[in-house]
Amino acid sequence: MNNERSPHMNWTRVCLSLVFIVATCSYAELAEAKSEYEVIHTGIQGGGCWYDDTHFVIVRGRQPAPGQEFEVEGLYYLDPAKPKDLRKIDLAPIEPHIQQQIREVSCQDETVLFSVMAPNRKTSQLYGLKIGGKPELIANMRWARPSAISLKGQYVLGNKVTVDHGVWEEHSDCDVRFLKQGFKALCWPRDTIAQWLTPKFVVSEYLWRATTLINGVEGKRVRIPNTNPPLKLDDGTQLKQGYLLRDLGNEIVQQIPTQQGSYKMDRASFQPSPGGTYLYARCSKVGDYDPPKTFFGRICRFNLGNKETQWKEVFSVQREPNERASLYDLDVNDQGDVVVMRRAHRVRPTFWKYTAQRASVEQLPAGQLSQEIEAVRFAPDGRTISYLDKGQLVLLRSQEGKP
Repeated sequence: MNNERSPHMNWTRVCLSLVFIVATCSYAELAEAKSEYEVIHTGIQGGGCWYDDTHFVIVRGRQPAPGQEFEVEGLYYLDPAKPKDLRKIDLAPIEPHIQQQIREVSCQDETVLFSVMAPNRKTSQLYGLKIGGKPELIANMRWARPSAISLKGQYVLGNKVTVDHGVWEEHSDCDVRFLKQGFKALCWPRDTIAQWLTPKFVVSEYLWRATTLINGVEGKRVRIPNTNPPLKLDDGTQLKQGYLLRDLGNEIVQQIPTQQGSYKMDRASFQPSPGGTYLYARCSKVGDYDPPKTFFGRICRFNLGNKETQWKEVFSVQREPNERASLYDLDVNDQGDVVVMRRAHRVRPTFWKYTAQRASVEQLPAGQLSQEIEAVRFAPDGRTISYLDKGQLVLLRSQEGKP
């Protein structure tokens, strides 16, 4: 057989190569295409949460003096289409002096959630509110906070308190004094230091401590070796520190690795999708930096509840290897759209958005951002992004689809 290629075949290869180059360039242009966005400076000091696509809830208040507790003036909301029309949310019949003690506010399933310390100072009262309605008590128990409730899963996660008696430990309950009908309290031992809730599962960080504190002679606290062994996994190995997916019965479903194959995940950036299907995190890949550095220029996700799953890369904003830049303030919506902030050495921050439907990533035209950007959040439909710039609320609103 003659191995020499004909001129026609060589010309065909050149044409195909050119097509590939053009396609690659087109993809690069698509990846950095700039959509039309409007930057809205509201002039409001203070952040909040997205109630729905047209209501952003704002927590307003003041700190009387350095070192003193923040006092809430009230909860307000605005429509991104009318950013100057700020409206106060009526929290009656909760007394005004109790409203000042609101310590945590979040939004979930078109409900505003907030908590205050109960009069006994031993439990917290967790309330839910529909805009235009009255606050409704959901739970009065230890550790009842907006970050510890799943409205879709209808549960509140509490932690048992450890009471020391000599060299052994006794666990009390979560002091549940009220629970809304239909909800259940999950009272788990406090062997975790971080938790992320989904409707069906809880992602938790497990930490085994080599020593424990007990009440010694004359009431003095002394540290002794921990007599309880580390957690034993199904494969027989012991876990001293790691991340676990637990079902609502506190049974371990799977271990969530922070390093897998050529990828390394940043555990501090874990973010479940609102529906609880995926866990997102910023990540890096072997070869990104030489020598290895603690920069994360990619976003990966993990399929929760699938024992055979692997972390998979969603997108990257790295333009070249060894780029000294990392992603921060990751947020995701139910459609799988992702927004992140990119910070680089001596360069102003930039926003990047991944649109799942198009599988494309773009840098958002947010103008000149300061180095004090924080609290980046998606509206549920992904069209509007909120963030704080030097403590002031700014909205970045897509003009796509407007006449």
